[in-house]
Amino acid sequence: MTKKLLLLLITMGLAFTITAKAQQHATVDGILADLYGSITFDENHAPNFDLFQSLFIDGARLISVKDTTTYELSIQDYINSMTKSRESGKIKSFKEHELHRETEQYGNIMHVFSTYKSNIEAAGRPDSARGINSIQMLRQNGEWKIVSLIWYEENKAHPLPEKYLPESE
Repeated sequence: MTKKLLLLLITMGLAFTITAKAQQHATVDGILADLYGSITFDENHAPNFDLFQSLFIDGARLISVKDTTTYELSIQDYINSMTKSRESGKIKSFKEHELHRETEQYGNIMHVFSTYKSNIEAAGRPDSARGINSIQMLRQNGEWKIVSLIWYEENKAHPLPEKYLPESE
């Protein structure tokens, strides 16, 4: 195979991948599927942090809210923390998926309340949690990007309201 043909095939594959990603991120379903899918991992499959990072605008923030405190992270802070926890064996697996969604859109801005359930295996103990991801998005050039993601994990003092749960939960 000539170098020119090989370069052409690589370029075509890259263009197809970029186009497929742009089409995927043209819908809220696509971006949320990639959001949850990119952070899921187990002992044999690493999270897809390249995809995760591509979902956000530059300077986007991740904020964990507790009853009396908040913890703010950059995208890179989150990636570094999860990579360190995974490589050290502190976290063996993590899966988060959407249970329910409420969406509000006005023009090129969107707010999504995405009820989630996460399953984590840390220190040999499986655990699960539910909560709400509050996701603010902006459409640029036909593609949705996440501006900020704020999450609040359910607790005894703050159970998830019925309106944010699927009918079967």
